[in-house]
Amino acid sequence: MPEARERLGGFVLMAGEGRRLRSLFPDMPKPLVPVKGFPMAGHVIYSMGKMGVRKFIANLHVEPRMIQENILGVLPEGAEIAWSLEQCLLGTGGGILNALPLMEGMDTVMIRTCDIVMGSDLSEAFRDHETRKSSVTLVVSGSGPDSEAGKIWLDSGGEVVFGNDENQCRKLKPVWFVGTHLVSPDIYRLAEGFFTPPFSIVEVYRLLQKEGVRIRGFEIREGWLDLGTEDGFRQIDKFLESWPEAIHPGAGR
Repeated sequence: MPEARERLGGFVLMAGEGRRLRSLFPDMPKPLVPVKGFPMAGHVIYSMGKMGVRKFIANLHVEPRMIQENILGVLPEGAEIAWSLEQCLLGTGGGILNALPLMEGMDTVMIRTCDIVMGSDLSEAFRDHETRKSSVTLVVSGSGPDSEAGKIWLDSGGEVVFGNDENQCRKLKPVWFVGTHLVSPDIYRLAEGFFTPPFSIVEVYRLLQKEGVRIRGFEIREGWLDLGTEDGFRQIDKFLESWPEAIHPGAGR
C-alpha cells in the first residue's frame, strides 16, 4: 500500500550562522536562542503544529547535534522531523533544493525561517494557496523595516514582482516578505542544476517566473517581528502586547 500523502508539511530554515545576534548570544545557535524561555525555532514549530503539520524538515549547519537534541524536545505530540545537514552553507535557495528529496509525499510545504514570529497562524494563507491551486505563495506584509524596503511588490492581480525596474515598480504596491512560503515542492525541480551554492531562494523564484510559474503574494494584516536581529529581539515585549499568541503559550512571560 502506498504511503499516505501529507496535505501540509513543514520546513524550518535553521542553518544560518546567527551573526546578527552574536553580541547578545555569542555561544548560542540561533534556533536555540531563548525567547521567553522557549527556543526561538520552537515557537515557529509550535505555530505550524497548530495548523496540523506533523512532518517537519529542518536544515542544519552550526552545532547540529546541539540543535537536534533540543528541538526534539519541543516537537508537537505525534510529530516527526527529518534533518538536512549542510557541511557548508548553501544559502536559502541551496538549502531548500538540497532538502527536496525529504519533501516527497507532501502536497504543500510551508517553509519558514526560524527567527520570524507572526501574529497570524497562517491558516488563511494556506487556504488561499490551496483554493487558488497556486504553485508558490509568498506571505507578505504591507509594512516592515526600512532596510528591507524596495525588494518586492504586488501587482493588481496579487502576483509578486521582484524589484529591479524602478519605473515599473512605482506603479505597484510595495510589500515586505515575512520569511514564509507555501509551495508545491515539485515546482522546485525546474530549478535544479541552474545554480551553484550558496544562492538565495529569490534567485530560484526569479528563474521560475521566467519559466512561466506564477508566484502569488498573500498579505497578512497581523504584525510580524524578525527576532534574528538585535534590534528586533529587543522589541519582543512590545510586540507581544499586541500579538500575545505569536509565541508558544507555555513559554514564560
